[in-house]
Amino acid sequence: MEPCPVLVKGNRDSDRPYRKVDCDHYSECLNIALKCRWSDFSCSECDAYSRTRFIEQATGSEDYW
Repeated sequence: MEPCPVLVKGNRDSDRPYRKVDCDHYSECLNIALKCRWSDFSCSECDAYSRTRFIEQATGSEDYW
């Protein structure tokens, strides 16, 4: 599944998280935002959320689960 960040215009809704910085695809989404010259983006509509690589890097183990 491909990540799909969305452009956030104006003030964002502060009651809900809008970025999932622990997602394996987060750096890809940052690159998309930079290439599109977005000042802000959200992960709220993305279904590609995954933490597998993030957990492996944080724990140093592929056998975390």
